[in-house]
Amino acid sequence: MNTSALAGGDGGSRWQIFAQRRKDFPQDNAMDEGTDEAAARNDGSAPFGRFEPVPALPIASVLFRALNEAGLRYGIVQDLAFLQDAFAGRDDLDILLDKHDYPAFCSIVNGLQGRRGVSLSCYDNVCAGREDWFLPDFSNGRYLHLDVHIGVRVGREFRKRYPAFDYAAIKRWDAMHVGDVAVPVVSPEDELRLTIARFAFRGWTLPLRRWVTMRHHWRDQFAQLPFAPSGQGLHVVEFALGRERTATCRFRQSGSDLVAHRGDLARLRRSIREMCGFTERHDIADAAVHLVRKSSYLALRFLQRLMPGRLPPKRRFATGGFLVAVIGPDGVGKSTQVDRLTQTFRWKFGCTQAYAGTGDGSGWWHRKALQKVLFPYRRRLKSLAQPHGKDSVRGTRAKGGVAATGLALWAILIAFERYAVVKRAHRMATRGLIVICDRWPQGQRRGYLDGPTIPPHLFSVRGLSVLARLEQELYRRMEARRPHLTLHLVSDFAVSESRKPGEIEKEAFDARLSLMAELRAKDEEIQTVDASSSVEAVGRELFRHIWLSL
Repeated sequence: MNTSALAGGDGGSRWQIFAQRRKDFPQDNAMDEGTDEAAARNDGSAPFGRFEPVPALPIASVLFRALNEAGLRYGIVQDLAFLQDAFAGRDDLDILLDKHDYPAFCSIVNGLQGRRGVSLSCYDNVCAGREDWFLPDFSNGRYLHLDVHIGVRVGREFRKRYPAFDYAAIKRWDAMHVGDVAVPVVSPEDELRLTIARFAFRGWTLPLRRWVTMRHHWRDQFAQLPFAPSGQGLHVVEFALGRERTATCRFRQSGSDLVAHRGDLARLRRSIREMCGFTERHDIADAAVHLVRKSSYLALRFLQRLMPGRLPPKRRFATGGFLVAVIGPDGVGKSTQVDRLTQTFRWKFGCTQAYAGTGDGSGWWHRKALQKVLFPYRRRLKSLAQPHGKDSVRGTRAKGGVAATGLALWAILIAFERYAVVKRAHRMATRGLIVICDRWPQGQRRGYLDGPTIPPHLFSVRGLSVLARLEQELYRRMEARRPHLTLHLVSDFAVSESRKPGEIEKEAFDARLSLMAELRAKDEEIQTVDASSSVEAVGRELFRHIWLSL
């Protein structure tokens, strides 16, 4: 390859080039022609910003030090404009690994509590020789996304079938540092070759046109390509494909655009196919398969937005879905932590949340509307529903019977709603989603922690005993459908009072803590987290418990 005019391999200067480029063209850096990986970095579900300077996660240094000490042959192959974000756990980290070192790599990542992810078969990056690995950083409550490549495959967006580059094909590696650890990064020359090979299968133009315009992120990736001082401004890049096969590509500046010669790109595609044992006829097959896969992928994404939780997620852990319940008294921060955890895991996985309470969270609209109407009279209705002696006025007993019937029907409505939430949460976990549930029903004690609410004395009332037994049966069924992990948030009453003043009385708070202790005595797998710490510290501890249970 002709590299006489290319930039050198100084790591510091390359960082300055890309930092300046991101400053000058932020609107282009936000665009990506791949799948919605880049969109996931910029939409509301992503928990972290894009351009704030954030240091690398400590686990990155631990990982690369372990890889270096084991003598693994690896390197990072990606646009350096996003490398700092990748080290900080805000973007993908593309790692090219020698095939013979793959078992050792898996052993090291597993030792660091890494988890492997799997994607839908229609996803563009699903191909042989590529895997998603995720490495947790418990000190920050985040994780690294490792795109591990045994060989870099090129092709259409949803048809990457040609292994054009392996570890041995990279001529030179530069060094950058994460902390005090040196990390091999692809040289500018080899990065240019990888980018051209990818663009050869992605770029297109109208028929009868000789030059193909590079737009959006392709132009950014060629920003450091120098041009010869000739009048035409041509630059020629040479490829060595195999032992005796070579190919060249010509580029030139056209106004503010960068254009590539269409015939050169066609010859490069043909040479790569022949090197991999394919013929030119596969061009039509690639286009057809790409169109079918992309259409099905877009249809699934549309249906997932239209019917959330009813279809398999785009990406999930190799161990399948997971259901976790966060339980605690009022004011300890359950809803806040559920929102934070959902955002963290939703960055790369199918993750959703459920609510099994009757407060401000989601629920059946008719139940919430009725609750809003009856809320001012709840104390009066409960007082009327209490048992009355024989000497009470007949009208009072009649009103009490009506109130007791109404409360029993209300309790049945809530029980059915909670039962529906429990079944739906388990169905979503079966489909591969991570489901984080705010609260979880229990049938051990009435009136506390989302348990049954029909008073015991109504079991002896004719007619209402049927409703009481029905409620008891519903909670018995919910007891049989336990979460994969239950987390109890515990704290002092002062913490709850400071966060939500007047939300709950001390006696009720202590009763809930006592019931939670009874539940832990019955189930030793329930984990306890101190909610008295800061929101960030509690979130990190919850993240650690969930990750280790996946």
